[in-house]
Amino acid sequence: MEKVRISPLQFFSLLVLFQFGTTLVVNLGLQAGKDSWIAMLIGMIMGLLLFSMNAFLYSLFPDKLPTVYYRILLGKYLGGFVGLSYGVFYLHTASRDVVDGGLLVMASAALKETPLLIVNLIMVMTVAYVLGKGIEVLARTALIFLAVVLIIGGFSLLVILFAGIVDLQRLLPVMGEGTGPILESVVEKNIHFPFAELIVATVLMPALNQKKTGIKAGYLAILFCGVMLAQTSAITISVLGTNITERSVFPLLTMVGKANISEFIERTEILVVMVLIIGVFFKISLYYYAALMCTSELFKIPYKKLIYPYAVIILGNSMVLSRSYSEHLMKGSKYLYTVLPVFTIVIPAVLVDPHPGTEDEIQIQIQIRT
Repeated sequence: MEKVRISPLQFFSLLVLFQFGTTLVVNLGLQAGKDSWIAMLIGMIMGLLLFSMNAFLYSLFPDKLPTVYYRILLGKYLGGFVGLSYGVFYLHTASRDVVDGGLLVMASAALKETPLLIVNLIMVMTVAYVLGKGIEVLARTALIFLAVVLIIGGFSLLVILFAGIVDLQRLLPVMGEGTGPILESVVEKNIHFPFAELIVATVLMPALNQKKTGIKAGYLAILFCGVMLAQTSAITISVLGTNITERSVFPLLTMVGKANISEFIERTEILVVMVLIIGVFFKISLYYYAALMCTSELFKIPYKKLIYPYAVIILGNSMVLSRSYSEHLMKGSKYLYTVLPVFTIVIPAVLVDPHPGTEDEIQIQIQIRT
């Protein structure tokens, strides 16, 4: 296993870009209609609770990868099977995110005449190249790109505000249809996408050079993204209205495309495409890295020897996952509330639950098992 160290600020940047991913662009939480921003904030709170479980496990095993403490807590064989399952889960989800980047945006909106295989190949090989340089390089890169994303976001917000297309009346009445649609949206989507996906952070945590500060940075990343995503959802609805937002394939692209100032500043939706590409890059990278580290630790294979074989698997899987955008969305919705909760909620809860008692008692049990 490679010996790396990343700072809390780099950890924060990686998690923020990971959560932004495709979340800023795709239709998210619209079961709640004009209250989708409330559903996003509730999902953020649930995400903080889920992250606290992973932070607790990390506090017990601060220098160990999850695949190690799975075997400690669950036994050699069951723990090994769980670790291998997580590796497959990360690999498959990385493939899904390649599809998101290629099919949903690049092939559909920006590169219509480019074959999907070429688009996906470029993305996967770019990620593989960066991971070949190490997670520390990716973490330093995240700092730069986070600044770029924030600048683009701030500029886009100013253009929208000065264009005079925001109508806050479209958000009223708040909770006009009660709490039912909001809770449905939270349960089916907002908990899992993107907050529960931060299970991938458990693979990064052992690399933190400041453990307590790093965990605080993780909580701050969830809070920051939750507020930003809720704000984006509210602004999108206040510009487009609920009906257009629900029918739009890429509502944020549609909203930004409507903004222009005196026919001088216009066509700013390309900035949203840039943000998506950056977000998808980091989302693929972290899932890809997590899959590599799980396999490397379990089978004692050098990390870098797996990079390009896994690139082939991710690319091939991305080409057979879905035949169309609608099929991709349908499978993705099922994936969110069937497969994802098993790895992000059920297994972490099982791992945390068997160890009641004081911290000293827990540490004694761990020492006995190791």
